Amino acid sequence: MPSTHACLLTIALLGALGSAVSAQGVGPRKVLVIDLDDLGIELLQATPTPHLDSLAVQGRYFPRFYAAPMCTPARVLAQLGARGSRIEVRCIGNVQNTNDYRLPTAPFTPLGVRVQTSGKRAMKIGKWHLCSDDTLAHPTAFGWLPYVGVMGNLGPAGGDWFNYPENAAGTSHSVTNTYLTTRETDLALRAVRDGYDLISLSYHAPHKPFHDPPSYLHTIPLPLVFNWDRARAALQALDTELARLTPMALALGYTVIIYSDNGLAATLGGDKGTVYEGGVRTMLWALGPGIVPGQDDSVIELVDLYATVLALLGISQGPLAGPDSVSFEPLLLGGSAPGTIAIAERGTLAGADPHLQPDTWRRMACEQRFKLIVNQDLLMPRLFDLQNDPGEQVDLLAGPSLTNTAAQAFIALRAALAGL
Repeated sequence: MPSTHACLLTIALLGALGSAVSAQGVGPRKVLVIDLDDLGIELLQATPTPHLDSLAVQGRYFPRFYAAPMCTPARVLAQLGARGSRIEVRCIGNVQNTNDYRLPTAPFTPLGVRVQTSGKRAMKIGKWHLCSDDTLAHPTAFGWLPYVGVMGNLGPAGGDWFNYPENAAGTSHSVTNTYLTTRETDLALRAVRDGYDLISLSYHAPHKPFHDPPSYLHTIPLPLVFNWDRARAALQALDTELARLTPMALALGYTVIIYSDNGLAATLGGDKGTVYEGGVRTMLWALGPGIVPGQDDSVIELVDLYATVLALLGISQGPLAGPDSVSFEPLLLGGSAPGTIAIAERGTLAGADPHLQPDTWRRMACEQRFKLIVNQDLLMPRLFDLQNDPGEQVDLLAGPSLTNTAAQAFIALRAALAGL
């Protein structure tokens, strides 16, 4: 079975001619990347989202998009195209505490820097979540010129959904009486009209704190008594705002990619913070010139978004740009990638000994059918057949024997993790 990125790399090389034909006349695109915060499959399935539903039909929809178990490492994957094991960022504490760890900008090339040095313009809007106002980890240090947004989570120190501190190019000011999801959408609409080559929009929704969105943005029955209903209302309000943004972006020739940064679905195996399906499996929508509509059940992963965005922009990757990232643009153009392997990692706080916490320091690798979870030392393995056991309840390694198919998958998945 191919290694982690072998099939995608083969398609990217051997299918280059086909990709060029599929996108003939399109040329380098402008790209709008939108990430949704904590949107798990469970919440999506429980909430009427007519606009996202329409995008899944109009564009290419990937229901098996693997991100990260938590918000911060997911953003590292997108910004650097490098796995957490390469730069020791596997959990939120690695970068939020400035005394703990500083997110490196070297030797790897951040996505925004690669775009800017190629003569194109890149703008970042919304949640950053890679440290607070520390200049070494500010979006502008990552090539996002300009940046406007609320850098961290909302809450006691970060404002609420209607009154919050907004950072613009390193200077904070207060925004009052404006719903944050609406504000972030308005900023993105302005950036689209201004014609930035790459716009990265990171919504805070539907992440906590739970709240009551403006009633005109959702149809969840009032009053919102339970937090689950508030989460559904926040997602539907986000869907309503996306219906303002994505049509204009598409009309102006943008390629639009929407995804969630981590899972939040306890009905699947695990939940947020784990490498089980509920924590790392999310979804991705893609629309734009040359993108073939339809659902694609291929396994793809967040670390490859870096190379994909550069490919869509017509920018070469370079040796230090996204060392773990391989473009899945061929899949957007209707190609296929059988046998690809997705990887996700979940660690402890920086400085903690993983051997003292073997059950929280975990890695997973999965292919189209089977999934392997191990600890830091490739021990405590658990193998699941996602085709017959999507909730990851039956560890195949605990049974009397493996089928030949499962045994071959186990060897390939373990080899992929051993290479980290």
